[in-house]
Amino acid sequence: MSYRPRDIYRGRRKFRVPLTIALSVVGVLIVGGALLFTVLQRFVVYDASGVTLQLPSAASASAGEEETAATPTPTFEPIVVEVIYEEQDFSETDLGGWEELESVQALFVSREDVVSATLLAAAVTRAQEGDYSGVVLEMKDETGQLAWASQTETAVNYGTSGTADVTETIAALHEQGMTVAAQISCCADTLLGTRNWTVTLQTSSGAAYTDSDGVIWLDPYNSTVRAYLEDLVAELAAMGFDEIILADLYHPIAGEGESFTYSTTVRTDPDPVTAICLLGQRLVTAAEGTDTAVSALLDASSLRNGYGSQTGQDIGIFWRLFARLYCPTSADMVTSDKELAMAEINDGSADIRFVPVCSSVPEGCASYVID
Repeated sequence: MSYRPRDIYRGRRKFRVPLTIALSVVGVLIVGGALLFTVLQRFVVYDASGVTLQLPSAASASAGEEETAATPTPTFEPIVVEVIYEEQDFSETDLGGWEELESVQALFVSREDVVSATLLAAAVTRAQEGDYSGVVLEMKDETGQLAWASQTETAVNYGTSGTADVTETIAALHEQGMTVAAQISCCADTLLGTRNWTVTLQTSSGAAYTDSDGVIWLDPYNSTVRAYLEDLVAELAAMGFDEIILADLYHPIAGEGESFTYSTTVRTDPDPVTAICLLGQRLVTAAEGTDTAVSALLDASSLRNGYGSQTGQDIGIFWRLFARLYCPTSADMVTSDKELAMAEINDGSADIRFVPVCSSVPEGCASYVID
């Protein structure tokens, strides 16, 4: 029996209808999946435990969807960690650590030179042949990159470790009776701040605070930040450093119309002095039981302009927390900077405990670092 053309035509139409429907459903699913992936990207959080999805509350879901549709640039909601602090009284604090120290005449070696075997060797030779009693090795700068292969949890998780091995350098300098200090940046850390924005000091809009030089600053109240720095201090002390200098132990000053938010709920009003000095106290404690002294690098502008209450670098408290105070200065400012800093000293010799950091040997100073 022959088939009529009309019968064959009708048969093909019956097949095309379900096929068209199926393809349409698949297309909708693909487009919907792509849109869903794009929307959910703004809620992906990278932290030490891995990758997690932080969804907004049901009450704010509709508002978040409207904001996503209106603004193509993703915004982030801070994750609040409930860690409550009481007000801290530092009036009776005196951690010492300076009693066994002697005056120091040191050569500063930048992280870029520390990680280069050739440049490090040249710097050590210069220190040995020059009028120096020690060296200061920058082991972590404000980029957040470490010079050495740290095995601390945060360094491993976020890939901040370096590759330099300075143990032989430390041993060789010790054999010649020279001291070796490690300098690390504390609150300025672009690398960690980029890879885990939840630990940053944040603006009122929820963005990580970035200064005019493009450096990201960490939240001094944050428990991850504290633990990371404590681990680094303990690790450096175990490596045999005689002293650890805490650079960028500092709270940025908010500009006009700006304010900061923290990843921590604080029972009292957040206070730069409490935040910075509590962090400093923890870092000194991290080196307890070792022969390593812990010192701090002052911000010269804060010292000269009396901004200690805003930057957290209260000189009176710093003298009670740290073995020495280092201060970047110049030949024409060293005398006045020394007078400002020494006005609050409580114990010890100024020649040992105040160390100007200059480009040339400062007059009238027994201790100094040449940068």
